[in-house]
Amino acid sequence: MTVLVVGASGYLGRSVVDALRAAGQETAGTHFSNAVDGATHPYDFFESDLRDLPLGAVDAVVFAAHVERTGHPFERFATAAEGFVDAVRDAAVRLVYVSSAGVFDGSGTRYTESVDPTPKSRYGRRLRRFERCVATLPDACAFRADYLFGHSRGVLDERLSRTRRLVRAGQTVPYYADMWKSPCHVQEAGRALAVLSLGDARGVVHAPTPRTSAWAFHRAGMAALGEDARLVVPEPMPEDPTLHRDSSLASDRFEQVCGFRPRSVTTALREPHDSASPSAATALSSVTDRARR
Repeated sequence: MTVLVVGASGYLGRSVVDALRAAGQETAGTHFSNAVDGATHPYDFFESDLRDLPLGAVDAVVFAAHVERTGHPFERFATAAEGFVDAVRDAAVRLVYVSSAGVFDGSGTRYTESVDPTPKSRYGRRLRRFERCVATLPDACAFRADYLFGHSRGVLDERLSRTRRLVRAGQTVPYYADMWKSPCHVQEAGRALAVLSLGDARGVVHAPTPRTSAWAFHRAGMAALGEDARLVVPEPMPEDPTLHRDSSLASDRFEQVCGFRPRSVTTALREPHDSASPSAATALSSVTDRARR
């Protein structure tokens, strides 16, 4: 099979490409401004002619581009999303869209796939709009994760990089102890997306990683990276209605369709930079064998 990764030059997209290649699959990839290995097709979600994408030469598409936080008006975003989905429909290929826990308002906890989205931010509303377009396809899936972290081709995520930089400078770094997340290692997200692109699961799939606070996430991250975790200190979350108090995720189907269980922050970061859990690798190998047959 050949899989097109839209946003293949990005933090997550690189890991998707690497996971597919490790499984022996052919890939094509897009980039917005900087071509890298695996991302040679220039593509602007809002401006490019969709006829320039190699949709006719691939079997599946993973949309991992980060387009929801741009400054374009909502109507233009919706038109671009509809146009992209229509192009995938015309090409009759599978689509896996990368969404996030941002579709929820944060007033609940451990959201499963059966919970209806209640976005309250512009970002969340755009995610939800794209998801609705994707849901009109006969062979499509939306993957929601929260707080991607870890090394992608040796580059650490921006959140932990910032904390490490401040800790190394001897500064105290505060984080909310009552803001809850489900951090997902970027390479495990990449492998899950590779499995989904080669499989036949439809609908929504959550990455059900262990629930932890923003403070505990950064503290565990610094400890696993060998830094002074004592400089990461807790503070209470302010009464700000724009903040999401709890965006933690659970799943009724992740292990069934992806074949592995995501690891904790500590366990994932203590593995070599370019590795994922053995169970994730086994799951990808299994679905690859099925795809080849």
